[in-house]
Amino acid sequence: SPLSVTQFIIDTTAPTVEEETAVTTPSNDTTPRYTFSSNEAGTISYGGSCSSSDNSSSVGNNSIDFNTLDEGSYSNCTIRVTDSAGNTSSPPLSVNTFIIDTTAPTVSSTSPTDNQSSVSVSDNISVTFSESMDNTSVTTNTSNTTCSGSLQLSSDSFSTCVQMSSSPSSSDNLTFTVTPSLKMFYSATYKIRVTTTAEDSAGNNIASQYTQTDGFKTTITIPTTAGSAHSCFMLDNGSVKC
Repeated sequence: SPLSVTQFIIDTTAPTVEEETAVTTPSNDTTPRYTFSSNEAGTISYGGSCSSSDNSSSVGNNSIDFNTLDEGSYSNCTIRVTDSAGNTSSPPLSVNTFIIDTTAPTVSSTSPTDNQSSVSVSDNISVTFSESMDNTSVTTNTSNTTCSGSLQLSSDSFSTCVQMSSSPSSSDNLTFTVTPSLKMFYSATYKIRVTTTAEDSAGNNIASQYTQTDGFKTTITIPTTAGSAHSCFMLDNGSVKC
């Protein structure tokens, strides 16, 4: 009698893999997660600078955690899936370019600067950071004179703080500017403080609170109108009435 050959399947179709959830960037997570989908189960292989202990894929979405990566930018990571018939997805799936940032930001400069004198009582207050910040973390007090928010200004060692007219503004997420709701006092010393609740765009908080050492001093000169016979005096809000 004829020999019956066992049923077999010829599969020459490679798996199809697609990105589902990109790696968050920038991030301070050194073992970032990536999610891709595959239309076949199989074995995962990695290329470029990335590797993982997650080596098996299933049909549908697959979330993988890359092995620990150093701080830096990654643009060459790839993923392939090989099915049980030996077909490998091609071209390899390119993981999105991502940045790992584990460095805490610092305050690079302030305006007015520490030890600056003769500062106008109507000047704005600015702080520049060493790297791009999460603008939702750079906040200030706009309601009263309590010392709240990550960007503060005080003339009494932060027992109270100057109320600002609005939230900090920035065009580049590096330099943030606030405007006091009332003019500062004449001939007064103010200090700028940035608390550790401020964080960069990767989620790193400032390592230690920043406070100006000596602060800045506002101008002593009270403006008067030339030839005026009126006397001038300072109001509680720092403005001058003649």
